[in-house]
Amino acid sequence: MKKEGALFFVLIFIISVHSILAQFDPNVASVINQVSSDQLMDNLNYLTGVKPVSVSNQIYWITSRHSNRYTNQIAEQYLKQQLESYGLSTTIQYFDGGGGNVIATQPGDKYQQKQIIICAHYDSMPDSDVAPGADDNASGTSAVLEAARILSKIKTDYTIFYALWDKEEQGLLGSNYYAYLARARNDDIIAVINLDMIGYDSNNDNVAEIHYRNISTSSTIANNMFMINNLYQIGLNLDFIFPGTTASDHASFWSNNYPAILLIEDYTLSNGIRDFHPRYHTTDDKIDLINRSYFEKCTKVAIGTLATYAGIQTPTSMDFTQPLAFSLSQNYPNPFNSATTISYQLEKESHVKIVVYDLIGKEVAVLVDRVQQPNSYSVYFDAAKYNGGLSTGLYFYTMYSDNFASSRKMLYLK
Repeated sequence: MKKEGALFFVLIFIISVHSILAQFDPNVASVINQVSSDQLMDNLNYLTGVKPVSVSNQIYWITSRHSNRYTNQIAEQYLKQQLESYGLSTTIQYFDGGGGNVIATQPGDKYQQKQIIICAHYDSMPDSDVAPGADDNASGTSAVLEAARILSKIKTDYTIFYALWDKEEQGLLGSNYYAYLARARNDDIIAVINLDMIGYDSNNDNVAEIHYRNISTSSTIANNMFMINNLYQIGLNLDFIFPGTTASDHASFWSNNYPAILLIEDYTLSNGIRDFHPRYHTTDDKIDLINRSYFEKCTKVAIGTLATYAGIQTPTSMDFTQPLAFSLSQNYPNPFNSATTISYQLEKESHVKIVVYDLIGKEVAVLVDRVQQPNSYSVYFDAAKYNGGLSTGLYFYTMYSDNFASSRKMLYLK
C-alpha cells in the first residue's frame, strides 16, 4: 500500500435492507464455501519466496517484488501463468517506466460489455533484494488468484477482470494507466473491488474496513459487501470509512468516475487506536505475521461480493446440500448510535417475530411479525424512531419462530 499522511474517520451509515444485489443466493454461498485457507497460504509461500516457482522451465525464489528488482518480472510471469492455468485469457499490459499489469479476462455469458474488476497490486516494498511483502500486498494478490481459481469454473452473466497492478508503491502507476485507458475507451465498469493488506489482525477482533466515496455507485458496493458479510455469516466486523483513503489502486478508478471500494485491515486511526501491520514496507513483512483465519474471511467477503455482482450461474458440479437453520446473529454495529442491523435465518416457512426489550423486560419495538419463507434476512433498527427516542443503555432482542427462540444483547449509545 502506498504511504499517506492524512487521517480518515469512520462513518457508520444506514444500510438499506432492500439492497437489490445483496440477497441470499445458494450459488454465492457455495462459491464462498470453496475458499481455501490452505490455497491462500500456499499462494503466499510462492509470492514471498518461501517456496520456489518455475517460470520458463527455470526455478526462482521471489524474494522481492519491488519494481526495481528482477524478481518483480519473475512474479509478473508467474502470476500470468497461474491465471492461464485456470483457463483464463491473460495478458501483460506494459506501461511507461517498465511496469506490467497482469490482466485475466473471464467473458460474461449474457452482458459481456459490462465489467466487474477484482484487483490488487503485486509489487512490494522496500527497494531491496529481500522484500517479501506478505501482507502488503501478497495477501490481496493471493485473494485475486483464489477468486480466479474458483470462479473461472463457473459461467457468469457479467465479464470479470482479474487485475494485478504493478508500481502501486510508486504512485498507483499501473492502475492509473489502466483506468485512464478504460475511461478513454468508455468501458462499462460497474464495480471495482480493490484488496490491499487483508492479512494482519493481531488482536483477533476481525475488524476490516471498506473505504468508499460518493463517486458513481461506490457506496452501493460498500453496502452490498457489508450485507454479504452478514447474509453468509462470514464473521468480519466491517467498518465504513468515508471519505475513503486515496492511497491504493481503487483511487485510480475514482479519478475516472468509476465505482470502486477498498477492502483493507484496521488501517484508520480512530480514538487513537488501530490494528495495522507494524512492519509493512520493511523486510519483516513476512508470512509468519499473517492471521490465517482473518485472511480467509476477508477473501470470502471479497469473493462473495464479486460473485454477487457477476451473476453466477448454477453449474452441475456445485454442491448446494448445506441446509439453512434457524439462527439469530449479533447486531452490527454493536455498540451503535441510532441505527443497527439484525440478521437472521429460517430453515422453513415460519411465522417470525423479533422484539426489542429494555432491561426490565418492557417491549420497546416489534421489528418483524409475519410469515416468511426459508432464507436469510436482515432487519434495520433505528432506536431514535421508537417512543420518541430510546435512552442510552443495554437492550435485548429476541427472535421467536415455531419452536425456536433466541435472544441477544445490544448496547445503544446516543
